Amino acid sequence: MTVLEFRDSESSARRTVRWVREWGWIASLLFVQKIPNRFSLVYDKVITGHNSLGEESLFINLGYWKDSPQTLDEAGAALARLVATEARLGSDDVVVDVGCGMGDQDFLWAKEFGPKRITGVNISAKQIEVSTARAAALGLSDVVEYVHGSANDLPQSDASATKVTALESALHFPSRPRFFEEAFRVLAPGGRLVTADVVPLANKYVSSEVRRSRLKRLVVHGAFTTGRKNNTDAEEYRQALLAAGFKDVRVYSIRDHVYPQYAEYVSRQRDHPQMRRINPLLRGFFGQKGADFWAPWLDYIVAVADKAPAGDCL
Repeated sequence: MTVLEFRDSESSARRTVRWVREWGWIASLLFVQKIPNRFSLVYDKVITGHNSLGEESLFINLGYWKDSPQTLDEAGAALARLVATEARLGSDDVVVDVGCGMGDQDFLWAKEFGPKRITGVNISAKQIEVSTARAAALGLSDVVEYVHGSANDLPQSDASATKVTALESALHFPSRPRFFEEAFRVLAPGGRLVTADVVPLANKYVSSEVRRSRLKRLVVHGAFTTGRKNNTDAEEYRQALLAAGFKDVRVYSIRDHVYPQYAEYVSRQRDHPQMRRINPLLRGFFGQKGADFWAPWLDYIVAVADKAPAGDCL
């Protein structure tokens, strides 16, 4: 089943009506106080298949562009492979993928890395519906399943997984420290957590010219983080993982292989027929001019953290 089968054909009039409805949902976010409800609304009503930039996938991440992929499908797959490689996914693994989107990374992992089981956890009921249907269409339902749940209260039992992943989703969680505690709980001894995440760039790396605009900083951090508990730079992120009990924590930046190339790709695709279905507000925000506004304030990190093996008291 192709991605296009998950997108309704739209006339120009229907598309315009959808855009207006989406603008209304975006405006309504100002009145939704609870973070899980807010981001469930975003992904149920706004970040849908219609607004995905993928041509053959429904990846909604920014992608990893180090080896010059030509499409967002390829860049999204490259980011998924980077996370899987850092997680050392293999045939004995039971994976919990938190904030799993519409499932593309799970399908890629199932086919290329062959884990025993992948359970995607998502706060968005619509995305669970889409992911479940796509897994069935791909013949992967015996390996991949999807359940509704919050990152801050994972629906898995203690020590039930060997790997936990969060691919560009933890920025939307109510609290990263709480998610790290939950990931530590559900991981068996010797398990590993890997995240790819958008975080504020440490102040010392923000140019002095950019730092002068405190209003821009507040707007960008407000758009890309869920509040004070998630407003952590790379070093604070590492410290939070250690505080949750993880060992051998590595946090490194890949921002130079994400933001510039993604924005250039979106701008280059501006006249592509596929772009006409995407909400102009989202198109502008993630294009070159939008990225010039928000990218100087943001880092993009990969974090790798291990739970000590049983009997390891060090």
